[in-house]
Amino acid sequence: MISLRQLNSLIAVYEEGSFTAASERENATQSGISQHISAIEKDLGIALFTRHSNGVTPTTLCHSYYQKSIEAIRTLRMAEQEAMNAGKGLAGRVNAGLMPSFTRAALAPVLNEISITHPHIEISVIESYSGSLTDMVRSEELDFALVPVVTGTPGIRYSHLVRDREVLVSSPSFGFEQGKEVSLKNLSPLNIVLPTKANIRRLKLEDYFTAHSINISKIMEMDSMMGTLELVGATQWVTILPYLICVPDMTSNARHINPIVDPNIYSDFVIIEPLGRSLSPQATYFLKLLQEKITSLAWQDS
Repeated sequence: MISLRQLNSLIAVYEEGSFTAASERENATQSGISQHISAIEKDLGIALFTRHSNGVTPTTLCHSYYQKSIEAIRTLRMAEQEAMNAGKGLAGRVNAGLMPSFTRAALAPVLNEISITHPHIEISVIESYSGSLTDMVRSEELDFALVPVVTGTPGIRYSHLVRDREVLVSSPSFGFEQGKEVSLKNLSPLNIVLPTKANIRRLKLEDYFTAHSINISKIMEMDSMMGTLELVGATQWVTILPYLICVPDMTSNARHINPIVDPNIYSDFVIIEPLGRSLSPQATYFLKLLQEKITSLAWQDS
């Protein structure tokens, strides 16, 4: 009889690619993880992993068994969650990860609504960038996170969230009319604030500049979204951001927001969740409200 602990060990080894990393993730010994895998292989009468000096590689049969194991764990956890919430209404903790693109305009109204309609839901939100959030979802520290499109990370389930327009952000003194589309090709060389090279947006923007012959005079690197907005609002430096984070500036006039054309630039965002776990009812509700709010705020092309 294969136990849940053995299945969890198999999932960890499959996703981490080694017994050592799996043992750290499961807070177990390496020999214990190895024994669990050997026990499963003995019960099934098949080899699940090929061992080598750099770790392990799943066999062809292991891929299918891994998927079935994930489904079994998810079904069990869903049943446990439903039983715990039966008759209690929406209550309990939600751990979510959001990028700054979503926290500035979309988060506060959603949290306010939940505090009124379901006061027993406890929400913890971590603001960070995609790499950190993906790691936290994968380790099940977060119920879900909202990040730019990424694929291929083991242990992660992806679903579409929204497509948003990229905009040029500048000081009102820079001279652009609020909300008017602008082509970067027609501008003088720009002093532009960009994310550091560790941020996946950096490569995307640099590829755009190269492909469309955009003239850049100086680059300042900054991974602080609010710091970037403050700098741009007070100087002649500009930046490029998803429209979602800039919604408040359309009415405050602290910064001017101009959708980029010739060609347009878009950012696609996804919801990521741990592959082996279903969202709790309270997490599902929180995510639903976030999706609705974000979709309503994103730039809609006419």
